[in-house]
Amino acid sequence: MDPSIIFDYIPKQLLPSLGIPLVELLPDLCLGWWTPPSLDLNKYNRLKYLRVLLLIVAWYPIFELLFPIIEDSSIYSAMVIFAVASIIARPLLMEKQIKRVTSIGLWNAVLPKEKRQALWIVVTNSKPSDINKFDELAARYVNSPTKISGVVLCIVCSQLYEKLPDMEDKIKLLGGLTASIIGGIGMGGMRHANLLVDIVFRLVFGLGFITMLHYLSIVRCAGYNSGNPNIAS
Repeated sequence: MDPSIIFDYIPKQLLPSLGIPLVELLPDLCLGWWTPPSLDLNKYNRLKYLRVLLLIVAWYPIFELLFPIIEDSSIYSAMVIFAVASIIARPLLMEKQIKRVTSIGLWNAVLPKEKRQALWIVVTNSKPSDINKFDELAARYVNSPTKISGVVLCIVCSQLYEKLPDMEDKIKLLGGLTASIIGGIGMGGMRHANLLVDIVFRLVFGLGFITMLHYLSIVRCAGYNSGNPNIAS
């Protein structure tokens, strides 16, 4: 396959952003957003700073291309703040969640993979009772960064949607957003349950995210925002 075909769909400037779906397709690297199906929590927790760095590198070109596209600076600022907050808060909250699970005596016993996965699901889905303790409070809101990142994706797509003149492109963009959200929810719920379904959701997330990157490049290069001459420069 001619590599130039990739550049026709995703420009070189956005290639670092492909790291986001790529690490989800290789979950045992422990560099993705979610804990790996292998439940290698020590490795996952050890690589938390590298995950933050990779996410910043991946999101930077997206923010760079969006800057001349989004006319309302308050929307752009809110989007960046939300994204940075979710990237930083995720490993901090996950560390508390992991400590909550690994502090259970049964977790440190010799367990088959199925029972270890079941224990992880039971503990992480139970709400901490003592919200006066910071660790338990943090574990209670461990999913908040994921919800915030979903809001960021919605903001990005809403801004691109306004700049696309063709309804077919708008529908495809919304399809990409829907696929990303469905894939993300599916990964969050199925990664420790069914391997085949988990793979399908990871592919759906990747296709959706790449679709959004494609339309970001279209809006940026075509200069659909006629009120800002710098957008097409």
